[in-house]
Amino acid sequence: MTKEQIEEAAKEYSGLTDNPKDSDSRERGSLCIAFKDGADWCINSVWHDASEQPKRNEIYLVQMGKDGFDTFYDSKNWKVFKRGLNITRWAYIEDLLPNTEE
Repeated sequence: MTKEQIEEAAKEYSGLTDNPKDSDSRERGSLCIAFKDGADWCINSVWHDASEQPKRNEIYLVQMGKDGFDTFYDSKNWKVFKRGLNITRWAYIEDLLPNTEE
């Protein structure tokens, strides 16, 4: 999801797309900001710093440097592994998937 998509969803959710200059625009603006902050929190909350070791036998996505990504299943020696691949952060794949529970 891009920042532009979040911005558009926030405007739609808050009603700013209907009439941005109506008497409730201040409240709608606050709601729009809160929506974007919540989306950012949700996206960033699943990521763990490389200083934290993932659980064994779990599939996770790692970020290597600024632009590299790859998935892994297990690493017995996390300290050597993260240093060798320049891992900056990681997230469990399960946490990146949408919640399909009702």
